[in-house]
Amino acid sequence: MSNVIKKIKIAAFIIALTMCNYFYAQTNKPETELDVLFQKALQSKTFNGNVLVARKGKIIYEKALGQADASNTIPLNKNYRFHIGSIAKEFNAVGIMMLKEQGKLKLNDSISKFLPELPSWANKIKIIHLLQYTSGLPQIKWNEVNQDSDNMAFLQKTLNLDFEPGTQYDYNNNNVFLQRRIIEKITNMSFNSFVMKKILKPIGIKNAVVDPDDKEPLFAKSFNKEGKQDLLKYNISGWTALNLTDFYKWSEAINSFKIINKQSTHELFEPFSKDNQTGLGSGTIENGKVTSHIHDGAAFNYQALLISNPNLTIILMTNNKQNNLEEISNSIESILNK
Repeated sequence: MSNVIKKIKIAAFIIALTMCNYFYAQTNKPETELDVLFQKALQSKTFNGNVLVARKGKIIYEKALGQADASNTIPLNKNYRFHIGSIAKEFNAVGIMMLKEQGKLKLNDSISKFLPELPSWANKIKIIHLLQYTSGLPQIKWNEVNQDSDNMAFLQKTLNLDFEPGTQYDYNNNNVFLQRRIIEKITNMSFNSFVMKKILKPIGIKNAVVDPDDKEPLFAKSFNKEGKQDLLKYNISGWTALNLTDFYKWSEAINSFKIINKQSTHELFEPFSKDNQTGLGSGTIENGKVTSHIHDGAAFNYQALLISNPNLTIILMTNNKQNNLEEISNSIESILNK
């Protein structure tokens, strides 16, 4: 064999080896592994929904998987909005802090200052108690309440609180309900309009919708494991639905103090005691930066999860609740930490 032929064969081998290594690296990129994870979850019917993963401010994986409703004929796409459950409570909490920054309220104000129609116990409940779920308000009677006016009438007839405000923690939607009513009283706007015009529009969120109905286009409908679609009903109003793009914008706006300042964000992250929820779920600020923001939510068969830190953001939204979003997020982190 001539030296020329040997050199050609060696060169061909090196090229082939290089190409093999290249394709191996390509097929083992985190994005590929994430797609394998979600395709398996889709096939096993353990995830039906939309997902976004960003690393250090750059989106590396974004996908819609499964069906938009129980008919199994309409595929999801990335423009679909989802009910995000309790994560929507962030909008009233942020709204309260916006009004605080404008000097229109103080966190130590009694709620009776803004809602004088409530019984005398309103003199003891401060706005900070609503934000930290320590008001002592009773739970909403979901079987009896069909709209905001029903719930306000129920509160007006309530004689006693469940406990002294500021002494105990009770995760309770009446705290959220009254935050929204305070915002309405101060701004002379409906809460839903306030969210759209004063919170979302200024930060470039264009596709969100508050309290969407079944006829709303590009709004995912929730269904159970047996394929039965939920009847959509809002016992109290004010639930913002987002798509992936706008949810990520919202998360980044919180992290960059674009809507409320650093001090206000810190106050919203401050729980009554360790491991209690706050208006922003849970989170930390260190050295002037948001180092953690975690919030989960569920309603009907919707479920959503936000995990955000300086290195990683995970957004998961499903319209077919399987109670496994934490496990899925752990799998995502495992892939990215390899």
